[in-house]
Amino acid sequence: PRYRLGRVPGQDLALQVVDRHLGDEVRRELQGRLARARKAREAAAADRERAARDLAQAGERVNGARERLGGARAARGRAEKALADALAARGVPEDRVRELLARGEAWVRQTRQALQDLDTALARARSVVEDRKKALQNHEAAGAPALGPEEAAAALERAEAERRALEEERGRILAELRADDEARARRAELGPEIAAQEDRVRVWGGLAEVIGSHDGKKFRSFAQSLTLEVLLGHANHHLRDLAPRYRLGRVPGQDLALQVVDRHLGDEVRSVQSLSGGESFLVSLALALGLSSLASRQVQVESLFVDEGFGSLDPHTLDTVLEVLEALQASGRRIGVISHVPGMAERIGTRVEVLPDGTGRSRVRVVGAGG
Repeated sequence: PRYRLGRVPGQDLALQVVDRHLGDEVRRELQGRLARARKAREAAAADRERAARDLAQAGERVNGARERLGGARAARGRAEKALADALAARGVPEDRVRELLARGEAWVRQTRQALQDLDTALARARSVVEDRKKALQNHEAAGAPALGPEEAAAALERAEAERRALEEERGRILAELRADDEARARRAELGPEIAAQEDRVRVWGGLAEVIGSHDGKKFRSFAQSLTLEVLLGHANHHLRDLAPRYRLGRVPGQDLALQVVDRHLGDEVRSVQSLSGGESFLVSLALALGLSSLASRQVQVESLFVDEGFGSLDPHTLDTVLEVLEALQASGRRIGVISHVPGMAERIGTRVEVLPDGTGRSRVRVVGAGG
């Protein structure tokens, strides 16, 4: 008997019987397939609604992050204006403040050491002055020196030169001390503003640590992690049919790394590298089907091809995989598989067989095409 499948206007999918003498057994089988196809379609619709809600929530989180970023930028603008006003009120150039802040702790240590050196030099100079005063007093007490006019003139010239050198050194030391006092005073006045700016720098640094990088890589990873979350939702839906034992998830702290939760071992977390060949095939197939579901929201995905991998499955798991693929085919998609597993030929109506002819060549035979 011959029969065909079609759509009845206003209904989901109805069986139209061409041959009125179709047997009851074939009719029941077709009706069972129709029921499974309807259930699969209802499950897919529910998953699509959940994915849409998840995507909307992700969009809300992104919008919230944007609003917080805008608020942080506005706060930074206000802080910069407040700093500029404070500097203008105190007559301190902003460039000078930036210069001092940019010098860091090493410059502060060097300046402190220079001041200590200046203090030491000043103490030595004062000691020399005291010695000179005492020498002068002793000289005056001793009466007129036994020097000739030329020797006295030369001694006076040397004394004047030493005095001028000491005066210059004293003036330089005093100028550096005044500059240091002014710098300390400005630093004390700007202390609250500097602390506030350091707090704002830490906020911006934290934001940059989360999504900031010079090449945009962190933000791309963040956006891709949102898409991966939706993809895992689709993949886990298919994995419930293929291998209910496992559930896919993201590795905490790594945006794009995957891990597997083993329900049979008390939800133990396993690395995807620990899966066997058959388990890896089921997980890969679930991800492929999830990606197909995710892409179908924007493009029409009508065909799915699976290349090998069936030989690593036990008979029960193989039947489960084939039932899932048959359900996808019943929903209107074309499913193509490449396999060397002999038992699969019994489940596939239309197939292309490559048969060796014994001469080192092979021939191609199409079985089941056109009914």
